[in-house]
Amino acid sequence: MKKNIKNIVIILFISLGLVSCSDFLDEEPPTFIAAENFYKTPEDARNAVDGVYERMANVFGRRWMCIDLYTDDVVSKKGSNVWTIPMAKHNITPSFELFDDNHDVYFDWWIGIGRANNVIKNASAMDIDEAIINLIVGEARALRAFYYYNLVRAYGDMPIITNAANWEIPRSDVNAIYDQIIIPDLLFAGEHCSDGLHDGHITKWTAKLILSEVYLTRAGKRRTSTGEFVFGEASNYALARDMAKDVIDNSPHSLNLEASTTAPAYGVAWDKNNSFSKESMLEISYLPITDIGNWMTREGRAASNGKDYWGRATDVPVLLDKDGNDTGNTATVDDLKFPRTNNAGIFLPTPHLYDEFEDGDERRDFNILTRYDVPNGATYLTQPMFRKFVDTDVLTLVEGSDFRYADNNTVLYRFADALLIFAEAQNEADGAPSDEAYNAVNRIRNRAGLADLTPALSQEDFRLAIWKERRCEFAGEYKRKFDLIRTDRLTTSTEDINIVWEAEQGSVRTLKAASADFTGKILWPDNEWLWPIPQAQLEINLNYGWKQNEGY
Repeated sequence: MKKNIKNIVIILFISLGLVSCSDFLDEEPPTFIAAENFYKTPEDARNAVDGVYERMANVFGRRWMCIDLYTDDVVSKKGSNVWTIPMAKHNITPSFELFDDNHDVYFDWWIGIGRANNVIKNASAMDIDEAIINLIVGEARALRAFYYYNLVRAYGDMPIITNAANWEIPRSDVNAIYDQIIIPDLLFAGEHCSDGLHDGHITKWTAKLILSEVYLTRAGKRRTSTGEFVFGEASNYALARDMAKDVIDNSPHSLNLEASTTAPAYGVAWDKNNSFSKESMLEISYLPITDIGNWMTREGRAASNGKDYWGRATDVPVLLDKDGNDTGNTATVDDLKFPRTNNAGIFLPTPHLYDEFEDGDERRDFNILTRYDVPNGATYLTQPMFRKFVDTDVLTLVEGSDFRYADNNTVLYRFADALLIFAEAQNEADGAPSDEAYNAVNRIRNRAGLADLTPALSQEDFRLAIWKERRCEFAGEYKRKFDLIRTDRLTTSTEDINIVWEAEQGSVRTLKAASADFTGKILWPDNEWLWPIPQAQLEINLNYGWKQNEGY
């Protein structure tokens, strides 16, 4: 049974008929009901802040993974969607469908910010216990900070909006948003939110973990909205180190070290029977109800046959058994056993990511699924897909399951984040890795079945080891592009990427590239370090000095 806030959110949204508005920048965002009639009891305030969480579920439930599309980790099936092709070819525009028609990439962050502002304003004025007010406001502020954090990383300069009635203002520099909203909001949440394990609500430890990543991000590289490439202040590394260490030393969280019946220890955080494990620090819960479930099962599932991925319908691919032996397959691509259900093939792992894992790394076969068994004993081949995205009930054809309302949770931050943020930041802040940094990394590696990291590495070699560890540990967790940006590797990340699966990589051999829309040899263009402001919103706000991000 899921212990989370989603039931409250569903009741709230159905009973109050909440609507969203794409014209959020030229009018006050919609509210649940008139504030003077709603904010009466602590339960009212709790219901209101639960409505702020809903935007996070909406964004991560379908489209936010596009942030990593066509990095070295994620591709799409050939021609899978009208908006994946421009991303593959790196020729997106401000009128790009993803931004103007699908609200859950840009607009939903703003809807969430508008709701958070309303909660902060109205809950703060309630005549109830101050500790309860601070906890509610702390969660709302943490969510506002998190939404702004994603906006500035993806789009650059944004307007600073803390008053629900004031939406007609210029964009502000990213640094001002960090200093005036993101960091103060997370610091407040780190003081006033709950002190326990994460149960679907932001805790003080969730806020501190996100803040440690904020500091790590601010220390790195970024591209401004005017087209400059800049590095942040190196002093942020020490701030990231200390904040992550606080989480490691003092929070009630820890790594999952025991395997479940369906997953190795590393995968327990995504086990449907272990929701909100001790490792989970920000997790989104979904329910099996149409349009409230997690659509990533559909978006992240392979297509229903091998066409345009393993070759033509009449091609005969190489097929290995589970031990890596050639089975002498004579079946064509069209004859191979695939689940005949609705699949999109939009977010698929690259063989380049597969090859990043060391031999014996348990994370590889959990992260990248190439075949699976169903209860009747049949083994299905599949185009390699991210296991973290997929509801196993849907995958194994459990009666009553459906991709349209899968209820597998999405895990955004884990205790593992704290360990690797600490190790990276300590190495950068102090000029060399400490024993504590090694210990943090080795806890991650040992859990994955790997030996300790090579001792006595130089600062540079330890840095490279951490980057590799992050890629393997957080595969498919919405972090790759942002990691490549802050570490100044995005431009060349797709310069020479293998996107052809080979039989020895646990799959039938790919006779065609994973995505013929993507050559794997495209230098990331400078302008796409940031996405463009949606054209419709730019036009609405021209009178307030808005200019498009440079290069669009």
